[in-house]
Amino acid sequence: MNQIKTKRLVLKKPTKKTNKKLIVSQIGDWEVAKWLSGVPYPYTEKKAGEWLNNINDDDLLFSIFRNNSLIGGVGLSLEEDNDLDLGFWIGRRYWGKGYATEAAMALIQYVNKEFNFKQINACYIKGNTGSSNVLMKLGFKEIGECEVYFLSRKKTMTCIKLLLKSDNK
Repeated sequence: MNQIKTKRLVLKKPTKKTNKKLIVSQIGDWEVAKWLSGVPYPYTEKKAGEWLNNINDDDLLFSIFRNNSLIGGVGLSLEEDNDLDLGFWIGRRYWGKGYATEAAMALIQYVNKEFNFKQINACYIKGNTGSSNVLMKLGFKEIGECEVYFLSRKKTMTCIKLLLKSDNK
């Protein structure tokens, strides 16, 4: 699946041809990057290029578009225990409009229909009420805390760990 459509959004697989400047302009904003564990800060076009070059066709990573404009990203990565881990980000100009919830819900519904998984994990850094709200709306339940190293902050931070059980049980 290269594309998922929702009422307001289109989720598209990033490719090596994806505009690196556009990615950097959104995710390179400190107010966005500081909440993301896997994104270095400052975020450069070189880093965006490296990321794009490492994406596999079977990765469940999508760029989020609204009216043909990049506004964020959402993805599910396979963990060692065969659980999926949800991650997402939205450009600061687009916060508070429900786009992260809409995009993540569409991806979860797609995966729920196409794959047999038991659960999806997620975590957010303490203090990130935006991500907390999105995950609660998606039906995730808090299961504890964990320590995660944040490339953006160059330190380990306490995060809230959450779990979403599959509808396929």
